[in-house]
Amino acid sequence: MKILIVDDNSDNRMTVELLLEEFENIEISEAKDGQEAIDMCKKKHYDIIFMDIMMPNVDGIKATKIIKSFDKKVMILALSALDDEESKNQMLANGAEDYIVKPIESGLFHQRMKNYLQIVELRKRKLYNVNAVNAFTEKIYSRTMVFNISSLQSLSELWDYYLNNHHYEIESLEDCIRMIYAYGQLNLKKDQVFTIVAEENDDNLYLTLTPLDIISELVIQKTLVKNYSSAIFILKNKELSFRLPKAKPISIEKVEKIEVTDYQQNILGKVHFSKTTAADYVENTAVYVIDKIEILESTLYEVEIKAIAFEKDASKNILLEITELFETYINVVEELIEFEHFAYALKTLNEFMRNLDIEHVDPADHKKFALLFMLLLDDIGEWRNNIFIKIEANDVHYLDSSLLSSCLQLQSIFEKKEVSQQDEDDFELF
Repeated sequence: MKILIVDDNSDNRMTVELLLEEFENIEISEAKDGQEAIDMCKKKHYDIIFMDIMMPNVDGIKATKIIKSFDKKVMILALSALDDEESKNQMLANGAEDYIVKPIESGLFHQRMKNYLQIVELRKRKLYNVNAVNAFTEKIYSRTMVFNISSLQSLSELWDYYLNNHHYEIESLEDCIRMIYAYGQLNLKKDQVFTIVAEENDDNLYLTLTPLDIISELVIQKTLVKNYSSAIFILKNKELSFRLPKAKPISIEKVEKIEVTDYQQNILGKVHFSKTTAADYVENTAVYVIDKIEILESTLYEVEIKAIAFEKDASKNILLEITELFETYINVVEELIEFEHFAYALKTLNEFMRNLDIEHVDPADHKKFALLFMLLLDDIGEWRNNIFIKIEANDVHYLDSSLLSSCLQLQSIFEKKEVSQQDEDDFELF
């Protein structure tokens, strides 16, 4: 267990180090101020950091905020003086998980330390829940919340829970709940009861609406693209799952007790996630996946050749050859973290093409499909080049909405089952 003690006072550092002697398998490091701690944490992960608040150069509040921005797993514990209530609460608001009052009482320290070590150890274990409902991952907490929706009253309880009483900030949570509420209203109008299952892990909240056999998949996809273009979702087996990246919970009770300064007001303001640049994303993606992406250019070129051939001879055999090649590309995209929704859109389109009865399609649509499909391939090529080859994109998700829209547009050309106008008329979004 790696522990970092950050304090400008050498006596205080020695005190904590002596208190830790009781515990086995502990590796202790020291830093004299917040800047030194930040530099050390960038080079190495620490399991627990004891962080003094008042220090020269960079204080504990700023150091905590910076360290938690790039290492969310670390447990930071504030070392607080008895009369330092305001700073202590600022530490908690910026990412510290608990505080220890100085002078440190040994008995209380030992009891708390046992708990801290246990929590950190449990965090290292892989989360695995074979009964997970969401379509994204089985690595979730054991706790699950289920909303059984049978009336507008129960649907409004979902709204109140997440938008009126929630204790952590999630970007676009309002958009997600608004869409779920709209789909729920449509289900209830048709006397369809359903459930909404909420699951979590350290990084995400997952909301799954099931079943969704009343509303067609195309209506769901089109309304999401139109009204919630940033949605990260998977729609399959009559279930709609959303993945919502989350921020660290802020302890409202503790912050409310202090006078709100401009600095604290900024902390308590709505959290917005910064865009992920291509450079940052590539740096944090496994090398073997990047290697696979780099050699996909030839695959995309082969798909383009087949698409040109399909324009001239719209046969089932050529279409199947396209889907086989395209599947190779999709399999690599599926390995990318945070691109599940893009992979899903490509996979859905590919399965649609594979199952298409080309003999019953209007020949006039063949050329239109081929042209739009080649435009989609151009966009996919641009996505690959700007993010993974040139590494120039300021936001790795800059093309998500456009790519998803293109997939839906292609599918709608050959979609034999017309989208129910009644479904779209009944869809109420506010």
